[in-house]
Amino acid sequence: MQSTVKAEKKELRAVYQTKLAQIPEAKVRRWSAQICARALALPVLPDKQVIAAYCSFGHEVATRPLLAGLLAAGHVLVLPVVDRQSRMMEFRRVDSLDALTPGVYGILEPRSGELCSPEEIELFFIPGLAFDRQGNRLGRGGGYYDRYLSTVRPDAAKIGLAFQLQIAEALPVAPHDIKVDAVLTEQEIICYV
Repeated sequence: MQSTVKAEKKELRAVYQTKLAQIPEAKVRRWSAQICARALALPVLPDKQVIAAYCSFGHEVATRPLLAGLLAAGHVLVLPVVDRQSRMMEFRRVDSLDALTPGVYGILEPRSGELCSPEEIELFFIPGLAFDRQGNRLGRGGGYYDRYLSTVRPDAAKIGLAFQLQIAEALPVAPHDIKVDAVLTEQEIICYV
């Protein structure tokens, strides 16, 4: 059973990476701007002080407008820093997007920012290769987010950011997979709670 889920996920990762690679750059920019605007307009956002997000990588939703908007609105922005050897991730505070440097996977990270504990984070914007309509997420296979999200406060909002073509009817699920509460695309807001 578990090996079947693992094989299905591996196959789907290749499918969604191919789909993402085929999106023209102009559409990525336009759709990303729509998704970031939708994220910044969320009614729950003003009530949240500490917000975790991520620096986009490869063909993901481009998050720079979201990150800049969160900082401009006065939120405490924290971004992930990955340790490949321990296979763990931690979140560090960001005061300026200019201070970010490439991490082990080439993703921009706040190497010197103040460490933020999982209990402090009130809302997460989360990447994924695909999401389904039940709140399941297909990541890149490292398990970083599932491990980290298993330690956060129960009321922390978990919101995926994705293009509409990344929405699946159903994804294979393992027992350790953590669901998201909503997904924002350029076309819709999909809420699960």
